[in-house]
Amino acid sequence: MLTESSPSPQRALELVYGPGSGRAMIMLLGECSVSYQGRAKSYLDWGERLVIVKKDGAVLVHQAASREPVNWQPPGSRPIYQALDGTFVIRAERTKAREYMKIEFRRIDLLTLKVLSDKAELQLAGMEEDLVNAIVENPSLIEDGMRIAEKERRTESGSVDLFGRDRANTPVIVEVKRGSPGISAVYQLEAYVTDFRRKNCEAKIRAFLVAPRIPLMVKNMLREKGFEHCEITLRPEFSDDNQSKLAEWVST
Repeated sequence: MLTESSPSPQRALELVYGPGSGRAMIMLLGECSVSYQGRAKSYLDWGERLVIVKKDGAVLVHQAASREPVNWQPPGSRPIYQALDGTFVIRAERTKAREYMKIEFRRIDLLTLKVLSDKAELQLAGMEEDLVNAIVENPSLIEDGMRIAEKERRTESGSVDLFGRDRANTPVIVEVKRGSPGISAVYQLEAYVTDFRRKNCEAKIRAFLVAPRIPLMVKNMLREKGFEHCEITLRPEFSDDNQSKLAEWVST
C-alpha cells in the first residue's frame, strides 16, 4: 500500500501513473468539485469529499453523509488523470453511453493506492424471481390496494416483470432488480411505459422500479420522469456453516 499526505497535483499524477497503479484501488481525500454531462447534467460545487477509483474503471464520489455516492461512473469507464493550473483533475468517460464526469481537486489531503486481494464471492440468498414472487403473494409490499394481474407481460421492448392495477384501477408496471440498479434500469422502465401507451387507450399509467437498494442518482432520475420506486429486502437465508460464521463474528 502506498499512502502520501498532501501531495501536489504533479506528485499525485506521478503516483496514479506509477508502477502497478493500473491494478490498484485509488482513494483521494480532499477538496474537489464535480461536473457530469450525459443523459442529464449536474454540478457539485467545492467541498471536502472521498473519491474512489477502482481497477475496473468505476469512479465513486462520496460526501460526509449517506451510504450512496453523490455521483459515480460505472465499471468500464476510462479514468484519465491530469495536473492542470495547480489542480489535479480526474476525467471519467464512457464513450458508448456518451457520459463524462470531471472531478477537480484544488487540495488533496491524502492519496492512497492499494492492490486488493479479494477472491471471495458474495452469497445471495434470494434471486430476482424470489422478489417477484414475494410481490405477487403480497402486492402491499409496494402499496396498499395494489393488485398483480400478470407476470412477464410482453412488450416490444421486452417482458415487464409485473403488471397490475392500483386501488384506483390505474395500470401499474413493475420492474424488479435483485441488486442495485443503474440508470439503464430507468430507461428500460421508460421503454415499457412507452410501449404500453402506444398500444393502450389509457393515457395514465404508473411505473415502479423495485430493488433492495436504489442509488440516489437513480431515484432522482425516476422522479424526473414521473416514475416511482420501492426498496424491498427479503430476509436472507444462510447455510448452517455461514450461520456459525456470522454468530462467531457477532460474538467477537
